[in-house]
Amino acid sequence: MKSVAEKGISIRGKMTLAALVPLVTILLLVSFAAFYLINGWIVGNTQQQIRNDLSAAHEVLHHEELRINNIVRFTVSMDRLTEALTAGDIQFISEELDTIRQREGLDLLTLTDKTGKIFRAEDVDDAGSPLSFTWQVLRGDEFSGTVLLTPAEMLREAPDLAERAVIRHNERPGTAEQRGMVLIGAAPLRNRQQEVIGCLYGGILLNGNLPLIDRIKDVVYGEKRYQGTEVGSATIFLEGLRIATTIRLKNGDRALGTQISQEVADAVLEQKQTWLARARVVDEWYLTAYEPILGPGGQAVGVLYVGQLEEPFNALKRKIALLLVGLLLLGGTLGLLISLAIARRLSRPLLELAASAKRVAAGDTEILLPITSRDEVGHLTKTFNQMTATLRERDQRLLGLNRELEEKVRQRTTELEEKGLQLIKAQEKLLRNEKLAAIGSLAAGVAHEINNPTAIIRGNVELLQMILADGAPGREESDEILKQTERVSMITRNLLSFAHEQMVTPEQVHLNDLVDEILSQLSHQVSLSEIQIEKEFSPSLPPIEGDRERLRQVFTNVLLNAVQAMNGRGTLSLGSHADHRDVCITIQDNGPGLADDVKEKIFNPFFTTKSNGTGLGLSVSYGIVQAHGGSIDVSSREGQGAVFQVRLPLPNAFS
Repeated sequence: MKSVAEKGISIRGKMTLAALVPLVTILLLVSFAAFYLINGWIVGNTQQQIRNDLSAAHEVLHHEELRINNIVRFTVSMDRLTEALTAGDIQFISEELDTIRQREGLDLLTLTDKTGKIFRAEDVDDAGSPLSFTWQVLRGDEFSGTVLLTPAEMLREAPDLAERAVIRHNERPGTAEQRGMVLIGAAPLRNRQQEVIGCLYGGILLNGNLPLIDRIKDVVYGEKRYQGTEVGSATIFLEGLRIATTIRLKNGDRALGTQISQEVADAVLEQKQTWLARARVVDEWYLTAYEPILGPGGQAVGVLYVGQLEEPFNALKRKIALLLVGLLLLGGTLGLLISLAIARRLSRPLLELAASAKRVAAGDTEILLPITSRDEVGHLTKTFNQMTATLRERDQRLLGLNRELEEKVRQRTTELEEKGLQLIKAQEKLLRNEKLAAIGSLAAGVAHEINNPTAIIRGNVELLQMILADGAPGREESDEILKQTERVSMITRNLLSFAHEQMVTPEQVHLNDLVDEILSQLSHQVSLSEIQIEKEFSPSLPPIEGDRERLRQVFTNVLLNAVQAMNGRGTLSLGSHADHRDVCITIQDNGPGLADDVKEKIFNPFFTTKSNGTGLGLSVSYGIVQAHGGSIDVSSREGQGAVFQVRLPLPNAFS
């Protein structure tokens, strides 16, 4: 068969070329002109849209500033706050400010009197000096804006503010920005005579404030995405460092700690200009807009940024270009398309078979091809359908066997895990009981040996005190010796109580009443004036059968430990409930909590964290609860207090 070149071009082909060349030339010129005009329109429209986006983002930030101002204005209008400041009611001021701060989502809320003395919502030991704008407000002016706070100033405002403000440099490992950018609103507090008697200011931290930056992005751009990437982005910079952003790195993390480009920093931070241009942000090209965030003195302390992915606009340009090229080629390729359509119609069954074969090779057997003819292609299609049906049946059988095997493995694994946990608990309980029995035997011997000489010393000291008058030389020393012998006696009594088997004399005990009785007596031993006691006792708590005095000893020990852990200040929460087997008493404090190593040894005899403790109180309590057939457990994390749970069986379970 001869090639086209060997045959030559027919006259019909030459005429076709003579008609097509001028037409294609004109179409090319028109397409280039149209593309140039449309591209100019897209660029101009995009620049205006970016300006509008920056204005919208600025309005969202300004709206947040107005919200803070309104909160502060409303708060200073409260007569109760004015009266509390006049009366010096620090507790009411602190509680009220803390309630408002938490309700309104503020990071700080601080009140000063007219001398600059500070009252905060957060309980901070070091009040420090008031912030610089406070004196302006005390002169009667309101203040709002963005300020930079040092770590020391943030520590004084709220204990966790300085830690939350830390933004680590992504490009300079080992370094971090520790200053905080805070949106502040402040207003003077006036008395009924309209005299300024104080200043109230509140604010939110912009460092790491992802909800705010996400809200800015959502308001400006919504949820639009392009190929899985958000079309719009927003960022707040502290000077040139990203402290809040919607832009993400390749690993999915927010691009916090990355730097603004030097070109943008010169224009926006140094010259305080709005900057609109195409820029590479992290690893994508954006159409961006930057404007300076000004501090109280008019200096640029940060930058507000919005940007849109450039790629959607480039894609639009390419789409328009392709559309023009398509129109250009439409006339010349019409005949080719018709012939291709005919060929495609004839080859469609075979192409479908080829595509289906690839799907089967990839594991998809849920295929049923329509048989459109009775020729060889139809026969081949029928045979292909029979093959896929056979493969489906085989896959279903294999899948059923696999699921059955997985279920058996899961069941056996669960059984082994349960048995292993039961064995570990039994071993731990056995080792503890053996250890306590050995220590108890030793403690009994030691206590008996100490008691005799202690009694002799005590008797002689008492005779000596009968001889020595008050104020005589040696009288003070003899009093101290007698005091210490009483302490030794107390230790030996605890040793004997721990060493002897705990005998229980059962009687009906109402635990709610017993705990209330202990609380009323506890104030004679320790101060409860600064401890808030919260009770959630079940009113229908059933009585138990137990030794009332020994249970009194248990709850007294646990309550004393809780009060002492809080250093006489905090919240003590008490609760009770019952199920079909047990009655549970819960005692919770908000003290410093227990480390894991302390928690493991807290019921061990002689273990104590107190300088004057014997380490036997909780050990004896543990033995008493076990003698009642119950259990005592503690759960705690450092810095979050401790929770003791005492479980005692109901009468039908008591032995």
